[in-house]
Amino acid sequence: MQVFDIQITNDLQEITAHGNPSFPIGVYKTLLSRNVHGYVPLHWHDEIQFVLVLKGCVSFSVNQSTYYVEEKNGIFINSSCLHSARTYNSEDSEYICFDINPSFLSPSSESIIYQKYVEPFIRYNSNSAITLSTSVPWQNIILDDLDNLFELYTKREFGFELNMYAILLRVWHSIVTHTPDYITEVDANAFTENQRIKQMISFIHQNYKQKVTLEDIAKSANVSRSECCRFFKQMTKSTPFEYLISYRINQSILLLRKSSMSITEIADEVGFGSVSYYIEKFRNQTNYTPKEFRNYCTSLSEN
Repeated sequence: MQVFDIQITNDLQEITAHGNPSFPIGVYKTLLSRNVHGYVPLHWHDEIQFVLVLKGCVSFSVNQSTYYVEEKNGIFINSSCLHSARTYNSEDSEYICFDINPSFLSPSSESIIYQKYVEPFIRYNSNSAITLSTSVPWQNIILDDLDNLFELYTKREFGFELNMYAILLRVWHSIVTHTPDYITEVDANAFTENQRIKQMISFIHQNYKQKVTLEDIAKSANVSRSECCRFFKQMTKSTPFEYLISYRINQSILLLRKSSMSITEIADEVGFGSVSYYIEKFRNQTNYTPKEFRNYCTSLSEN
C-alpha cells in the first residue's frame, strides 16, 4: 500500500490513520515518483517510523538535519519530528515505511517498559533520527528485521501479529540500548526552532488564499524578515515564497482532481492573481499544465 497524497493539518501534522487501535501499525511501500508531488512533503506524526530503502538514494530531512540513505540501508525517525523525503538524484527511489504508535510497544502508561524505555525516548528526542547502515552490525540486524517485518505483514499468516510484536520489541531494545543519552534533557533550542517553523508554516496554510508578504510570515513567528528567510531555508530547504507557491499548487491539485471548477476559478481560489502565472508555476512543479494534469487524473480513474 502507498499513500499517494499525505493529508496534513495547518500545523503539518499528518492525519493518516496508521493501522487501527487494535493493531496501530501502518506499513507502506513508497515509490517517490508516484506521490502526487513527486516527493513526501514536510510533516510530523505521533508515530515512530522505521524506513528501509529498496532502490536508489533518498534524502530525508528531519528537523534541522539531512540524511542521505542509500539502497539496503535505512533510518529511524522519532515521534513528532518534522520530516520529508525526496529522491537524492535523478534515479527514482523506493522504500518501505513502518509507522508505529508508541503505545504498541507498551499499551499501559503505568508499565515500567513505557515509563523507562518508551516515554523518555520519544519525549526527550535529542535523537530525532538514527541512520541504519549495513556496515554497523547492530544496525544491520535491525535492517534484516525490517525486511522480515514487511514479509510477515504482507503474507499475514496466522500469528503474524505476535511475530511482528516480538521483532519490534527486539528492534526497540536495540535502539534504546545503543543510544544511552536518550534521557538527557530536551534540547531547548531545537524545541524552540521546531515551534517557530510550525508557526510560520501554519500561518501560510491558514492564509495561502490571500496575499501573503514576507513580513506577514516573519511576524507570525516574531522574527525579522532576514531571519525569517534564513531560518525557513534552513528548516525546509526552500524559501518562504517557494513554499507558499508549492503549497498553493498542492491545494490546486486537490481541486483539479475532485472539483469541476475551471482553471481560472482554481487559480483564484488558491491565491494566484494571474492564471498565466499559475499555469507557469504548476508546470514548473509537476511538468504538466493544470489542464493536462486534470486529463491525466481523469484517464487514470477511467482505467
